[in-house]
Amino acid sequence: MSAMGRIGSYIGRGVRSVSGTLNPFGGAVDIIVVRQPDGSLKSTPWYVRFGKIQGVLKARENAVNVSVNGVEAGFRMNLDTRGQAYFLRERDMENGYSLTTRTSEQLATLNLKEGKNVVVFTCSKQQVDARIYLWRWDANIVISDVDGTITRSDVLGQFMPLVGRDWSQTGVAHLLSAIKENGYQLLFLSARSISQAYLTRQFLFNLMQDGKGLPEGPVVTSPDGLFLSLYREVVKRAPQEFKIACLQEIKALFPYNRNPFYAGFGNRDTDEICYLKVEIPEAKIFTINSKGQIVLKRNTDTMSYSCLHGCVNDLFPPMSSVSSLRRLTM
Repeated sequence: MSAMGRIGSYIGRGVRSVSGTLNPFGGAVDIIVVRQPDGSLKSTPWYVRFGKIQGVLKARENAVNVSVNGVEAGFRMNLDTRGQAYFLRERDMENGYSLTTRTSEQLATLNLKEGKNVVVFTCSKQQVDARIYLWRWDANIVISDVDGTITRSDVLGQFMPLVGRDWSQTGVAHLLSAIKENGYQLLFLSARSISQAYLTRQFLFNLMQDGKGLPEGPVVTSPDGLFLSLYREVVKRAPQEFKIACLQEIKALFPYNRNPFYAGFGNRDTDEICYLKVEIPEAKIFTINSKGQIVLKRNTDTMSYSCLHGCVNDLFPPMSSVSSLRRLTM
């Protein structure tokens, strides 16, 4: 067997070993729901796709059942010929106008709990799953890229975990956990395709470093298929096109007069472009170089994830003290 054949075989075994009953050729992007000051709810789009390999596209039944935390939702999605799920606008059923979001009233019927909720989409006995995260309107979000930021490289970071190799940046789990413990919400943003969403979650939340795992948080990938996502990142070299649009969608869930994004971690110039576009201060943009060192914007000094962990309370003050300071200055 050739070297490429062996690599393909290892990757195939890795995919089968982690996929379980949820076929990795479909996928769903994690959903963020934000409770507004008046108690109403807003959500990011519901991106769900079933792959052709799952055999659902030939089925006569194109309804997608939705359950949240094991309870069937009071609405369903439909499946188009490309395998993408969508909502029909109730008042325009004949024209088939599609939607990817739910109203506040519909979201309220899901009885979401604060933090993580599990959503499962079922069509013709096949399933894909995702997470719904319920956040408050005053949440402060720290964004982390995945490939080259949590992993040690863009390409090998996707494949080495599939063959049982740890390819993560040393100290990243302890740092991000400490940030979450200080009251911030973590958002994992990746230009990987929707068909890689399940495996990306599996990698992130099975990662352990000295007994410490990564904190929970939505994993937001591109809603596009594998080839279009690869074309945008590898050929066009413009992953920021998706990432900027995605972050702007999330920002729109929050009151217009506040920016929920507090800091961002990335390893490329395009990550910095995204973070500046959504008004993250330059001092809160952390760039990871090819040696796994963290560089602050326009600062030649570098530090490791472990060193940054040592001063986490200075860079990411506990939210209780931030709230107290705001009250004193009001």
